[in-house]
Amino acid sequence: MDRITLIEGYDPVLVRETLELLLRDRKNEFRELAETMKIPTISNDWEVIILKFCLDFEDCYKSWTDSHEPDSLKNTKCMTIMRTIAKGKKNISDVFHLQDIAYTICVEFHQTYNRIK
Repeated sequence: MDRITLIEGYDPVLVRETLELLLRDRKNEFRELAETMKIPTISNDWEVIILKFCLDFEDCYKSWTDSHEPDSLKNTKCMTIMRTIAKGKKNISDVFHLQDIAYTICVEFHQTYNRIK
């Protein structure tokens, strides 16, 4: 199975192309998130896993800033994402740094995807 299909709502070919463009400038940020999440960078499509994580983080951010209360499943998913980011960190600045990376990657993904679309 190609992991690119895990990113729902997008054309898989365009997602792959967008990901390749993102990796030119953001490879270090992808690696930093992979290290935090203990995803080996030698595994197949580890970059897709990181991109999916960043898009899920964006969904959480939207639910945190939305005026409507999210359902319990979304709350659990967001708490799991936050736990993944924060696990083993010594201070809140490290957590904010990783959140910023995840959010920046998802924003740049949307911008690049829309440009090549």
